[in-house]
Amino acid sequence: MKKAILIRHGESEANVRGILSEELEYYNLTESGRSQAERIGNILRNYRIDGIFSSPILRTRETAEIISRATGRRVEILEDIRESGLGDFNGKPFQSLPFGGREELGMEPWSSLVKRMVGALERHEGNFVYVSHALPIRAAVAHYLGMNELDSYGIEIRYTSISAIDLSNGKVLCIGSLKPSKKIESAFS
Repeated sequence: MKKAILIRHGESEANVRGILSEELEYYNLTESGRSQAERIGNILRNYRIDGIFSSPILRTRETAEIISRATGRRVEILEDIRESGLGDFNGKPFQSLPFGGREELGMEPWSSLVKRMVGALERHEGNFVYVSHALPIRAAVAHYLGMNELDSYGIEIRYTSISAIDLSNGKVLCIGSLKPSKKIESAFS
């Protein structure tokens, strides 16, 4: 069996400031973000997971390390689940982002994002946690739901929420849950 738990990082300084960032070493978790990561770590302590993968970006690494302490599972960095390529908008305020397609704005194309996320998920046998970012998680979930980028805009991935996918059957089990049901817990027991 192959299952994935995708978790968005906790709230970071970049989020509070409204800054788009794919920088590796900037923007720590806030105190609230650390509390969010502790909460999700305590939930995951009841799940059977084989390991934790993290995006190389600081806010995800910090979230993954907190989850690791709660679950006793080791964290490995996985480049394929990093933040979407932001092009010239990296480090800019979110509000400065004009309306337009990702490619026409010089950002990583949706198809590239889907390809690397799905490839990362399907490459590993077992039950793994993937600590990533809102857009990459949305891209993966949309893929398994048969949605394109435009169709997926209503999918909200909140800080430290769980989106679970049964990869063996290509079935999304939950999206953006802050308190997963017993059904989800039993899928990972």
